[in-house]
Amino acid sequence: MRTKKIILIFAVVLFSIAIFANAAEFEKGGKYLTPQIGINTYAIPVGVSFGYGVSDNIEVAGSVLYISWGEGTFNYSVIAPALEGFYHFTSIDVDKLDVFAGLSLGYLIFTGDLGSFSSGLSISPFVGSRYYFSKNTAVSLKLYFSTGSLGGVGGVAGVTLRL
Repeated sequence: MRTKKIILIFAVVLFSIAIFANAAEFEKGGKYLTPQIGINTYAIPVGVSFGYGVSDNIEVAGSVLYISWGEGTFNYSVIAPALEGFYHFTSIDVDKLDVFAGLSLGYLIFTGDLGSFSSGLSISPFVGSRYYFSKNTAVSLKLYFSTGSLGGVGGVAGVTLRL
């Protein structure tokens, strides 16, 4: 429970920063590949996201996460493909920082000893940022709030490569 509170506080702080940040490193026509690893309520997801800048503030992306865990004799795995929409904040200039918020619409595909879990839709609002170390490389952090069978608070971190 304490971890969830810390993540929630961090999300509020990150969202507050979003109001004052500039996405100077994000650009229309940019292609962004982000291998990622994370933490959520159940396990450690791993995956990848590919995004495209469709306007000065809007990015659309496809992502997939793989999650696997066990509880006693029960074992679960989930493949979670999703479509994501990002809004990149461009109001105030903060060098090398790209702050965003968005929504992910996905489908959770469960395998294993399902128990109380079932496949189905997932809607996840998120906030996040990228910090660019060079023109084409950034560290990325995204915090999300999920619904569906795996509902809860979680996050992913990765390295974003501008292609």
